[in-house]
Amino acid sequence: MQNFLVIQLARFGDIIQSKRLILSLLEQGNVTLLIDNSLEAIAKIVYPTVSIIGLPILKANQQTIFNECKKIFTYLKTQNFDEVYPLNHSPLCQSICTLFSPEILKGYTRFQGYNRQSLWVKLAFRWLQNRQKTPLNLVDFWGLMTNNPISAHKVNPKAHGNGYGLGVVLSGQNARRSLSAENYAKIIKIVFERLQKQNTLKEKTIFLLGTNKEEKFAQELLFYLPTSLHSNIKNTAGKTNFSDLKEILEQLELLLSPDTGTCHFAAHLGTPVEGFYLSSANMFETGPYGMGHKIWQASLSCSPCKEIEKCSNQKQNTTSCALAFQHQHFLYHLLHNKLDIENLQKKALENIIPYTSKFYLTNENFSFSQTWESPLPNLFDKQRQNEKKTLETYCASYLLPNLTQYKVETNLFTETDWILPQQKP
Repeated sequence: MQNFLVIQLARFGDIIQSKRLILSLLEQGNVTLLIDNSLEAIAKIVYPTVSIIGLPILKANQQTIFNECKKIFTYLKTQNFDEVYPLNHSPLCQSICTLFSPEILKGYTRFQGYNRQSLWVKLAFRWLQNRQKTPLNLVDFWGLMTNNPISAHKVNPKAHGNGYGLGVVLSGQNARRSLSAENYAKIIKIVFERLQKQNTLKEKTIFLLGTNKEEKFAQELLFYLPTSLHSNIKNTAGKTNFSDLKEILEQLELLLSPDTGTCHFAAHLGTPVEGFYLSSANMFETGPYGMGHKIWQASLSCSPCKEIEKCSNQKQNTTSCALAFQHQHFLYHLLHNKLDIENLQKKALENIIPYTSKFYLTNENFSFSQTWESPLPNLFDKQRQNEKKTLETYCASYLLPNLTQYKVETNLFTETDWILPQQKP
């Protein structure tokens, strides 16, 4: 039985989006997961059969980490891992790579003082240069680093509501990715009304979900929500741990969320997510993974953008993508939820495209990656499909050689890919 190490030093959502890789490795052997120690609780919930090791990453400088973790690093060096998967480009992750022989490193690596990337990472970055036509999301980017990955459609359960309330994730990591309290309140009211009309709610509770950082936003939201709904609201901001959050999420009928770790946790549990993706959030990259999810994606000529840069499309201190979620036609479709082309043409959306999650199976009952479908055309759909075919060619050729109907395309590689010996995948 093989022995694997996965180094994932990023945030809550990234821990969960590493799931395809980790499940694939578990089918081949034992897995150790190295993470920030503040995320050990969520990692143990998501990966109960994985050995979890926590480092004090977010609350310490590198020298402190080194001094406190000498025993851990010594232990890791003696474990004789068959393969090590460094999933981040951070200096700390690159430093940890030096504990191991370069031959067993997959992903972002460091050797003799230089940062290196496996062939798979180089190819993926090449495909991801134009984010408007990206064919690859984060779950699949990490999941396809290994040979014999599990099928994409087997990563998370098909989402279905359990009826016990509506969940509302208060805000995302960056303000530009989140709706204003006034706008969000209108959306919550409409969706709650829609669920009541559908008779899908066994318990009519609206759960406000977030950390203590979102408590102020929760109070703002309560101000804008109708007082008639206040008796239905349970404000849990700053009052839940990961176990509490799991208990709430797995019972919900639906979760409303921007691009957050909580929406990925819900997808892991099989709870339907209805997402509102603004600014740099792009559901083709980081949408909730699995069947049964819906995203309202802001779609402008400037999106997806970098939220750290000044918005070039700002009106009255509000970004154009945020304004799109205030449009009356969006609110109408949100309530009636009839997203066929006829209805969408009658009341045209402004700078928003609705998408639902999808997997395409090959004859071998294998899906390469998740994708998203919409009744509305997108300018980059055809280019994205072409990029996806190239992605499938690579995967079939190097990761799943039994899929014999695929042939390597001549434009898959460039000359520089052959200069030095490459790691595959």
